[in-house]
Amino acid sequence: MILAMFVTGILSAFALGPASFSIIRSLVSRRSWPWSSIAGFLLGDLIYILFATALLRSPLLHLQWFKNLLTVLTALALLIFSVHVIFSKSPTSSIQIPDLGFRMSLALTLSNFHLVFIYAGLFSHALETNTLLLGVSIYALTFVASFMALLWSLKRLHGPIKKILRKIEVVAACGFFCFSVYLSMEIL
Repeated sequence: MILAMFVTGILSAFALGPASFSIIRSLVSRRSWPWSSIAGFLLGDLIYILFATALLRSPLLHLQWFKNLLTVLTALALLIFSVHVIFSKSPTSSIQIPDLGFRMSLALTLSNFHLVFIYAGLFSHALETNTLLLGVSIYALTFVASFMALLWSLKRLHGPIKKILRKIEVVAACGFFCFSVYLSMEIL
């Protein structure tokens, strides 16, 4: 179980969502660490980890209307983010992408309501083996360390990534859009 949480924490850092992708865009564009955005992103994930952990024993997590509500909200947030990214102007080398800031990064992270189900599913095995606190702690520490390592690596690769940043941005937005459609179809 400990090894599984460790590996999942590493892999989760590479599953980029709108907030983490925006942090990477800002890091590559500005060549400085967007610490306030990183803090907002990590706090949002911590809130969902705690919320999912609290809901593990709750019947609310298994109610269909609750699942549908969180799914619709996530799909709408992803759709709005995708449309915004796809139709925004392409950044040129002279324009720097601004740091989202703490509040916007936190809001983007918290708009991924589906994280409740992801974390609840991830930690349900730890609940059964009475190692919930240990599992959650290992996952959270590994996730943070891996995400910071990813950002550090991307900062080192600044030149090559900056040249293809807009292409990566559009591909990611199309991926978010497709996931939004998939989530919408899931509840129909």
